[in-house]
Order: sequence, then C-alpha cells, then structure tokens
Amino acid sequence: MDEQTPDEEKTIGNSGDTPEDDDAEVFTLPMISDAGDEDASGEEDEQPGAEPAGLAPDRVDLEDYEALSFPRNLDDYEADQYTGSTTHEYQGLAEEVSRAATEEWEQQAVAAMVPGVDSGLVGFDDVTGAKGGTEEDYEAREQAASSDLAMRVASALVVFGMFLGSLLLGGWWFAGFVILVMVVAAGEFYATVRSDEIRPLALFGLLGVVFMGLGAQMSGAATIGGWAAAFAVATVLYLALSPRRNPLQDAAVTVAGMVWVGLLAFAILIALGPRPVAYILFVVFLVAGNDIGAYFVGRAFGRHQLSPIISPTKTWEGLIGGLIASLVVASILTTFPAWEPIGIAKGLVAGATVGLIAPIGDAVESMIKRSLGVKDMGSVLPGHGGMLDRIDGFLFAVPVVYFLFRGFGLL
Repeated sequence: MDEQTPDEEKTIGNSGDTPEDDDAEVFTLPMISDAGDEDASGEEDEQPGAEPAGLAPDRVDLEDYEALSFPRNLDDYEADQYTGSTTHEYQGLAEEVSRAATEEWEQQAVAAMVPGVDSGLVGFDDVTGAKGGTEEDYEAREQAASSDLAMRVASALVVFGMFLGSLLLGGWWFAGFVILVMVVAAGEFYATVRSDEIRPLALFGLLGVVFMGLGAQMSGAATIGGWAAAFAVATVLYLALSPRRNPLQDAAVTVAGMVWVGLLAFAILIALGPRPVAYILFVVFLVAGNDIGAYFVGRAFGRHQLSPIISPTKTWEGLIGGLIASLVVASILTTFPAWEPIGIAKGLVAGATVGLIAPIGDAVESMIKRSLGVKDMGSVLPGHGGMLDRIDGFLFAVPVVYFLFRGFGLL
C-alpha cells in the first residue's frame, strides 16, 4: 500500500481508475492524520483490513453526510492540522489585526468635492439633486425670518405697553383700552365671516360691544347684559324688516359675535375693584401661563388629540400641561405681597378654573376658523395674526374669574 503524507490530497468519488460510480463527481479533500501516529520519516502504521484513524475513507458516498463530516473528535483536531486545511489568504490575519490595533496611526485629511459646500450651505436639495436656491435666496429667507421676528416683538411690545399704561392710569383709560380691543376684535370677526351667504349686521354688533364696555364702567355687570340684550333685539327687528335672503342666519351671527367679544367687558369690572392692577395682572398671568404650558407640553409629549376635527394640534397632554402651569403660576403669585389677599387656596381655585376655561375660548375660535377655512381672524397685529387670535383665551376666563372673585369677597 502506498504511503501518504498529511500534505497529500485524497480524492473522493471517481478518480478515473475505479470501476464503480464512473459518473460520480470528484472532490478533493485534504488528508488529515494523527501526528502522534507518524514516525520521523512520515510513515504510518497500517493494519490490514482496518481504516487508518483520523483519515477520510477513499470512497465516500456524497449522500452519506455523516461520513463527510470528519474528523469526528474535534478535540483531536490540532492547530497545525487546521492551518494546513484552511485557505492561505486567512493565515496570519488575526496576528495582523492584533498588530494593527497596537500601532499608532496618523490621521490625514481627505479632500473631496461636496455639492453645495461652495455656498457654505448643504441641504436636502444637494443630496437629492433637486434644484435648490442660490445663496442670495437663502439670505433673503433669513432676513425675512429675522424681520418677521422683529415685527412680532415690536407689535407685542406696543400692545403690552398700551395695556400696562392704561391699567396703571386706571379708570376710563383702561375702559377705553378694553373697548378699543373689543371693537377691533368684533370687526375682525364680522369681516372674516362675511360671505355671499352670510351678511352680518356689523354696525349693530360694533355698537353693541361699545355700549357693553361703557355700561360696565358706569353701572356694573347688569348693564353689560342689558346692552347686549337691547342690541340683540334691535338686530333681530331690523333684519326681520329688511329684504334679506337669510335674515335669521345674519341675525344669529351678528348677535353671537357681539356677545362673544363683549365678554371681555368684565375686565373693566375687575379693574373697578380694590386692587385693579394686581387682579388684572393675576388673570393675565394665569391665562398666559396656561397657554405657554399647553404649548410646550403638547409639543414635547402630545400624543392623544383633544379634538381631531376642531383643532388637530391640541392634545390631552397639552391640556393637562396648561392646567398644571396655571396652578404653578397661581401658587407662585400668591406668595408676593400684591397678591397675598387672594391667598394660596383661592389662588389655586382660580388657577384650576382658568386652566379649564381658557382652552374653551381657544377651541371656540378654532372651530370658527376651521369652519371658515382661515388660519387667522385678522392681521392687525403683525406676526401675531388678529386681535381676536390674541384674546380668545380671555373671553371666557375673564367673566368666570370675575364671578369667582365676587364669590370669594375680593370684589
């Protein structure tokens, strides 16, 4: 029998000189032998009729998978046998990786052309290949954004300055400011809802809010309702006698706008109390805190829509965040001397009330704007929209706080 060394290869299948399975495929497998059974010359001890240990048989049936899986004892499969059986390209790979990990490498900059870098701006258009704007276009947009922000700040400062100045002056100054705000807001409402189908009697509505404000300053809460009822009746009578296509609808819109905006006249009654500046600012801070808290909490954690049809951006998380913000603002304000007469308990009740009522005013305006298909009720305040967009949260909160303070004996 011929001698074989570990470096020789054994042919499995038909080698061309075997009478059996002439059509079988030929596979070349490395011969693996037990190094401990070899002598110095590489010869192996063979026994007649016995298969050498560790060697694959000369002929293996390709369907006999158990015979193809050798060696059967992996513990006897030594490193030199693995090295001799594996591909030469992988020899020494582990040593190279280990050596490279221990060496120090110097980082070098690589120059590459990147679309858009010449203008200093890399955007989505540069990646997609879509046609983008020039550097001048981007600068124009940035300037427009900066101008819009400056206009928003300027208009807010002007309105707040008028509000604070009239509040500090008190009396008819503050009443005049509130009446002016109501007239502007009512005018925005009537101008927005006017169409071919809806023709509100704006003159009666505007006169109504003026007299509601005058009545609040001169006579009290009862006069507000009295003037509202008087102008509502006058509107219905006039439209009933006029040849209009939808007189009932026009009357309903006219009276609704007048009563809704006229609720702000209760701020004049609060200002007639013993602490006008403190009480009015208390309401303003509560509504503002509710609005800010609802906005940021809704953006950060909003998942469940409050009213998908009326206002898709409002969420239950935002409502809860606004309520908590109102309570926090109330608890902080009552620690200052100006609001100590309110007390922490009454302040928290007022905060909870505003936190629940103020969103209703915002929801009513959102419902009107969505039904009309408009984004803002006006543009009298640059960067903020209309006056009605700014006071919607106060329209229901102010009268509720007035009656709450009356119940507490603060007015």
